[in-house]
Amino acid sequence: GARHDAYAFKHHGLERYLDESTVADKGYIGLGLATPARRKPGQRLSREQRRNNRVLNRLRSVVERVIAHIKTWRILHTGFRRPLGLYGRVFSVVRGLVFLAAGGTFE
Repeated sequence: GARHDAYAFKHHGLERYLDESTVADKGYIGLGLATPARRKPGQRLSREQRRNNRVLNRLRSVVERVIAHIKTWRILHTGFRRPLGLYGRVFSVVRGLVFLAAGGTFE
């Protein structure tokens, strides 16, 4: 939309539900989430910062892939035609299948 995701994050009080273990992109720097380090002008990232960025980006790529599948398969295009109580479980199954396909586990 017209507003940045970080605005919605703050405006709707989502920080109550997420913490520093939540992986986010650079748009969320300073909001108490795990975000990649940003290079300052004229400086380089340290070896540890680059390593941490790689780890965070790998984790984020799996989530981005799930979102891409949801959009590609148009999963949310039509109304959910099952009992609403099943929605979270169905979404978790799709997420789990994508993790498994990426070589991950459910743990």
